[in-house]
Amino acid sequence: MSELPEPPYSLLCSACRTPCSGADAHVIPRWNPEVRQVITAYRCGKCWPAGLEELRTALRSADPDVALSFVDFIERRGFGKDATMLRAVPAEARLGFLLSMINLLEQQRFTFEP
Repeated sequence: MSELPEPPYSLLCSACRTPCSGADAHVIPRWNPEVRQVITAYRCGKCWPAGLEELRTALRSADPDVALSFVDFIERRGFGKDATMLRAVPAEARLGFLLSMINLLEQQRFTFEP
């Protein structure tokens, strides 16, 4: 079996400021409470799980701005049809979908590219 090539990018972790590349580099959504927006975060293999947990906690806080901003993030990342669908469903269903998306990111079954 041949090895899969590593992604051709190098990132600086926005949490610990360590350079990372390939399989150690992760692009994740992050709730930034200062700007009240879900933004793109670049995290190393050590820091990315904590970043996802922070977003999960923010989503469960019942602040409607977090979920709607996450939907905006999804749209900015090129998933406009999904974002439109998410805006149209009840808040509880939206929350369930967004939490499932975090689970898929955590399991590395879904990724965002830089």
